[in-house]
Amino acid sequence: MSSGHGDGPPPAVALMQMVQGFMVAKALQAAAVLGIADLLAGGPRSVADLAAATSTHEQSLGRLLRALASRGIFSGDDAGRYDNTPLSEALRSDVSGSVRDYVIYAPHNGNVLAWTELDHVLRTGEPSFAKANGVDLWGYFAEHPAIEVAFNRAMTALTVGIIELIVDTCDFSRFKSIIDIGGGEGRLLAAILTANPGATGTLFDLPGAAEVARRYLETEGLAERTEVVAGDMFASIPSGHDAYVLKNILHDWSDEKSIDILRVCRQAMGPHSRLIILDAVMEPGNDPHPAKWFDLHMMVALGGRERSEDQFRTLLAASGFALRSAVALPIGVVEADPI
Repeated sequence: MSSGHGDGPPPAVALMQMVQGFMVAKALQAAAVLGIADLLAGGPRSVADLAAATSTHEQSLGRLLRALASRGIFSGDDAGRYDNTPLSEALRSDVSGSVRDYVIYAPHNGNVLAWTELDHVLRTGEPSFAKANGVDLWGYFAEHPAIEVAFNRAMTALTVGIIELIVDTCDFSRFKSIIDIGGGEGRLLAAILTANPGATGTLFDLPGAAEVARRYLETEGLAERTEVVAGDMFASIPSGHDAYVLKNILHDWSDEKSIDILRVCRQAMGPHSRLIILDAVMEPGNDPHPAKWFDLHMMVALGGRERSEDQFRTLLAASGFALRSAVALPIGVVEADPI
């Protein structure tokens, strides 16, 4: 009789490795905060050298690196030196596609505490972040500004990693005027405008993010082609644009709140405007996909969700839109027309 686990570990061992995931996450976070991958950019270094460079306890650091190396994150030699691997290279701060900022942010203590209350979510259908931390995620950011900075950096890092794919997949040359709603630092809008020199853009976000975006767009030489507007997307959004872009916004919110956002967009849009949603498009079935774990975290932290094409269609219909197309990529591209 087949054991059912092929070339992998026995089922019990595989489950034990899975349940250790929180340890791996915090170990990765520690290595990212210490900048170990950056320190190894020039080649192998001893634990003693790395401990001196990071002001850490040599034996403890060595045990951390040994555990990470057992998962393919860093490699060690017989002389006790460690080096980067393809996995740890992605933790360097100076490489394209770096996920260092995301690795620092994702397992922050507020998120971890929220997951300790998963039972609350399963029994009530309500997010657990506020129950675990005393405030919701946005209130937590207000109380922990360093975490908010880490969050913004993480979102920027994720955006940078897929900007080229977005610009190549979605034909923004169709539009003369583009508004990025909740556009953060402005990197996506900058990339769109750089690729489409005949277009102008507006970045719309909360006041703090808007000020950061204003400075960034100026440094990119786009001040004359852009407008930065601060406001609340639940209240009103600037009108008169050809394309309304929502990147990684709706997955933060429940269907009810997402409909509220979309209805505000609909009020601002003209009859020929296009809505472009850049969020994961969940494939049906149970095949592995990162969006399925992002979906679970949205449920725990915010009461939001990732959505399938059919779920987007239902959401849009309730908000005054007709789904035009949905493409499932590492980040999905959903387009809709006002009706």
